[in-house]
Amino acid sequence: MDFVALENSGYICPEYGGSMMIIVPLAEAKNNLSKLVDDAASGQIITIAKHGRPLARLVPVAKAHGPRIGAMKGILQVPDDFDAPLSDATLDAFEGNLG
Repeated sequence: MDFVALENSGYICPEYGGSMMIIVPLAEAKNNLSKLVDDAASGQIITIAKHGRPLARLVPVAKAHGPRIGAMKGILQVPDDFDAPLSDATLDAFEGNLG
């Protein structure tokens, strides 16, 4: 494993799967969690270690591939009376009063 040091970082940065991985002591991670989360969100892999032993890893979250809100825009039609009061028969059906 090759080790690369970021300038003035104080971290050990081995190459991990072709990308930079930063190892951070647990105490330092507690003090810099917000920055570490931002770094992970930007694509860095951050390993948190206690007494030199890796315990946890912060990794970027993959972008969602599913449909986005608004995907039905222009396809789904909402009638003008959408929020009008329901008829008595419909209300009875919802309440289980069918007879």
